Amino acid sequence: MMAFKLLGVFILAYALGNFSPAYLCGKLFGHFDIRERGSGNAGTTNIVRELGWRYGVLVFVLDALKGVAAVALGNWLADNPGIAAAGFGVVIGHDFPVILNFRGGKGVATTVGIMVSLFPVPTLIALVLLILVITLTRMVSLGSLIFVTGMAVFSLVSDQPNALTIMTVGIALIAILRHRANIKRILNGTENRLSY
Repeated sequence: MMAFKLLGVFILAYALGNFSPAYLCGKLFGHFDIRERGSGNAGTTNIVRELGWRYGVLVFVLDALKGVAAVALGNWLADNPGIAAAGFGVVIGHDFPVILNFRGGKGVATTVGIMVSLFPVPTLIALVLLILVITLTRMVSLGSLIFVTGMAVFSLVSDQPNALTIMTVGIALIAILRHRANIKRILNGTENRLSY
């Protein structure tokens, strides 16, 4: 019975993840498909590059709220295992949305929403580090990778419930895999940088 409940939580969270603020902002305010511009990614950074900071902040907040909502849904329906199922579901829904032909974002802002709901103080510390890295290097991808890796390490060393640790490490690995091309460019010194 619990397995069916967790599957239901995952499906609901996946459906929530399909809501793409970046795609909608591109269509409504730029009259283009954000996935056909810049990096081709339906996320905050590409919106910043194509439409500016104001819309980037809006997309980040809305994507993060998806993570917050998923945690609340999972906790309500099935406690920690439900949170884990919802966390995986919303991130996978964001990254691979069926309504957008499985072409979404990289899930970092949604992951921020999940993490801040579960571990507020460590997440805020990791966010400060993320902002510092981006400020110094102008590479959002590097800051994002440090953030998800840091949260995974925190979950492993802080004796969290198994379900939450598996989820945190799992969505960090998903984010790292989604950043494969960025990692190659970082190592080659050719990664795209923000312009201030």
